[in-house]
Amino acid sequence: MNGFRLRLTFVLAILVVCSLAAHAPAWAQDGWSFVLTPQVWASHIAQNGLVAASSLPAPIFLGNQVFTDTFSARNSDPVDTLDPQWGLQLAAQKGRWTFAGSFQYVNFETRSDIFYTPSFGLPVAAPLGGVQFPNERVAQEFVNTTRMDMDFSASYLFADVVPNRLDLSLGAGFKFIYVSASREYGNLSQFGASVATTPGASPADGRFPGQGLYAICKRDDCSDEHFSDRVKTKSWLYGATIPMSAIYHLTSDAKWLLPFSVTPFIGAETRDDQDVVYALTPNVTNLNPNAPNLFGPTVKRLDGTTFAYGVTGDATVRWIVNDTLSVYAGMRVQYINGHETYLAYGPLLGMSVRFGGK
Repeated sequence: MNGFRLRLTFVLAILVVCSLAAHAPAWAQDGWSFVLTPQVWASHIAQNGLVAASSLPAPIFLGNQVFTDTFSARNSDPVDTLDPQWGLQLAAQKGRWTFAGSFQYVNFETRSDIFYTPSFGLPVAAPLGGVQFPNERVAQEFVNTTRMDMDFSASYLFADVVPNRLDLSLGAGFKFIYVSASREYGNLSQFGASVATTPGASPADGRFPGQGLYAICKRDDCSDEHFSDRVKTKSWLYGATIPMSAIYHLTSDAKWLLPFSVTPFIGAETRDDQDVVYALTPNVTNLNPNAPNLFGPTVKRLDGTTFAYGVTGDATVRWIVNDTLSVYAGMRVQYINGHETYLAYGPLLGMSVRFGGK
């Protein structure tokens, strides 16, 4: 339903702008022109680095040792081959200057296989039944992610760098990305299902906690540890952009254009994993349930603020239908590296409607 409402909003926006283009208001006749550009990017999300890597950190006890490096994620793939990312840009132009703001939205789901890969190489049994052997799949993690982007930029056009053939554009801007995600495990093995539902279990007595497979604790010594079957993540990326483009004229009348654009991004990522734990380095000499600081103050988390960088590249073909309307199609690739790597690519379609100006 949300996707339908979003598409309906885009259609209505296009109709309103087409009406404005046909009857340009007086305030838009002083040399300024305004361009509205709805677009859709059918992105294939090869790596969802906007959300932390899958984890299943429930500890395993053998003798007087605790092992937490016993599960690993493999084959993180999109559930759908293409996920449409809807975008809307409004640009104001005067002379060779362009001032633009844009908004983009996408919702997508990724899936990871979680395998049992213990360093000690032995099978393990769950309290309620089920034996897990090394290199067998325990579960699949499903991550449902919503991403919203906002971009603001100013750029200057260097027209006719090669007369009647090539224009160049250079600018500066700011990018903000907000990400929210819900994570849960599914397709559990018998062992995984037993671990997730064991009532009353405690790490102190060598058994797995129930009520889920995500370990959560606010304190660094994990003395308040509890488990959940679903967790959420929020992330913010923000920083400077440098939009650059080269526009090649395919025809002498400039009706057909071949724009190439590259937009580097440099900034930061702030992630809140809401106290999910990704690794525990134990500090125990026995399994006394009354021993304080069972796991020691070495909790590994994958959140906080870190340096982030990336780049977005577009290659399109644009047809200038008339002074008001143009349409384009091509490909987009986007790479972002913050806490982890995000990579997406796929076809890009859009149209631009201009109104105002002289």
